[in-house]
Amino acid sequence: MLTFAGLIVLGFSGCGTAPPQRAMNQLGNRIEAGRHTSTPASAHPRSGPGGIHAPYAIAAGAADIWFTEYSATMLGRMEPAGAFKQTELDLDGFPERLTVARDGAVWFTDPQGGRLGRIFPDSNKADYYFVPTPKSGPAGIAAARDGSIWFTEHAADQIAILVPAGADRPAPGRHGFKEFALPLGGGPAGIVAAADGSLWFAENSGNRIGRITLAQDAKEAVISEYPLPLPHSHPNSLAVGGDGDVYFTELASNRIGRITPQGQISEIELPVAGPALDIVADGEGTIWITVPRAHAICRLRPGTPITAFNLPKTAIPAFITDGADGNLYFTEPTGKIARFTPAGALTEFRLAD
Repeated sequence: MLTFAGLIVLGFSGCGTAPPQRAMNQLGNRIEAGRHTSTPASAHPRSGPGGIHAPYAIAAGAADIWFTEYSATMLGRMEPAGAFKQTELDLDGFPERLTVARDGAVWFTDPQGGRLGRIFPDSNKADYYFVPTPKSGPAGIAAARDGSIWFTEHAADQIAILVPAGADRPAPGRHGFKEFALPLGGGPAGIVAAADGSLWFAENSGNRIGRITLAQDAKEAVISEYPLPLPHSHPNSLAVGGDGDVYFTELASNRIGRITPQGQISEIELPVAGPALDIVADGEGTIWITVPRAHAICRLRPGTPITAFNLPKTAIPAFITDGADGNLYFTEPTGKIARFTPAGALTEFRLAD
């Protein structure tokens, strides 16, 4: 079990910490590995006692912060007081991105195993649900308000939904998996649920933003795809802003994008050297963006210019989430989880065996 190692002094000295350049390369390799479902499990380094922890994707529950790791087949969990716990997962798979559903369950994609995983906060064991299409590459994942779980299948060019069985499940006909092929393909990556029930997703290799809505009978889906203005932008993560527009990162540019519900796209230049990696909207609809290479967090309030918060050069913000306490939390591949207040105060917590 992981234990709280205390607030760290900003730096890279000490056992179990990756140097900045190695951590940056590791982060890039992890993103790339998630796009290839044929990557053997042995190709992913595993951390044992005394090994280097490299937090990757992150999601916030009602109290705890959950995360995956690049270097371990496990789910990590940080409690409000700063203590860390870990849950070992099936070694035949590898966790990618994750989301927290309304019932508190943590769902994660497993492209290596071709499945979704679910774990409840009071459990030490994950349940697995195999995706109907083999080697489909489950990637991005989002929990909708109606209890359904949506995810992208990067290798199969599909968007899929899983409605878990339960006492509060939706109407008959919506149980289990349903997959929807994208008309133009495009390698979907991140996905986000909007308030109107629609899902928006980034087509990483297709250079498009897509939208999917489901009919009442859950048998038919309406899919719209919108090309980005500049080629090869590689859209990745998305967030719904307080203005109802969807904002997204571009892995191959120094911009973020914005798309209206009607499909109109505009782009916003970052005030620091990009690219942006991840993006999230807080409870007030403010957009927060991580820019790892610039060691910066950017803030965008709809209708105002982007503000950049420059972090210490030792900080490498990767994936970000909005916490229930009103703060932002992000992963650092150097073995840290960071808490970032809306005012710009940074506190880092180091994972230690």
